[in-house]
Amino acid sequence: MTALQILLLILAALHAAFVAITAAAGSFADGGDLQSRLLLVAVHPIGAVLLLLLALRPRLPAAAVLAIVLYLLFNIAADLYFARQIAQGEIKGDWQLPLIFAIVPALGILYTLTRLARSRS
Repeated sequence: MTALQILLLILAALHAAFVAITAAAGSFADGGDLQSRLLLVAVHPIGAVLLLLLALRPRLPAAAVLAIVLYLLFNIAADLYFARQIAQGEIKGDWQLPLIFAIVPALGILYTLTRLARSRS
């Protein structure tokens, strides 16, 4: 295991724990619309599992890596959308929270790009 892979594994595990806690809390919290609940209880957990897969299985097929990166990009875009909605006052919440959720998936994409660049050289 490379140092970057170990770092991603640690970050992905911490991210998965954070996502699990917020998904559980989001399932029982009052307020919030269907879209924000789906983000908390479906999109984030799936992304966290895919990040762990990316860290644990460095030799995934190219199609699987592409699918994971595309899903992580969707996850990040959804977080950015909700951060903007919250910042504009259209929905309640702290606008920084969705950005926090986007950090580790973004690092996962950077890790993947770095790994692909190394394998091509």
